[in-house]
Amino acid sequence: MADEVLFDFLHMEIVNHVCNTVQKDEKDYSLAKLEALGFRVGQSIVERITKDLPRFKDELDVMKFVCKDFWTVVYKKQVDNLRTNHQGVYVLQDNKFRLLTHMANGKQYMDSAPKVNFKFRFRNCDPQTEELQ
Repeated sequence: MADEVLFDFLHMEIVNHVCNTVQKDEKDYSLAKLEALGFRVGQSIVERITKDLPRFKDELDVMKFVCKDFWTVVYKKQVDNLRTNHQGVYVLQDNKFRLLTHMANGKQYMDSAPKVNFKFRFRNCDPQTEELQ
């Protein structure tokens, strides 16, 4: 329980700090900065979790890992729903996304809030250079 509270406060302070240190006309920059920070932290978590696992064979193995293992480590639950268009686009649905549920505990707010979907798109990437092809 204490580790969840620490995570929540750290997350709130990071967002608050980044948003307050940029000028009002640089909101796109602050969002890009937060996104880059989140990407790097997520990448580090994935590297730590997968260090002893065998290499993933295909996209489906990667998505199973994200929905079960990664989501459980970060958010203490599995993804509620996974959808795909079978063209490399996956949508993860979390009906009680931990970072948003603390904002409003009332049912009326949860019903009127938009659902948050996480979209993953796989692209061909050269593993040696990590550049898109």
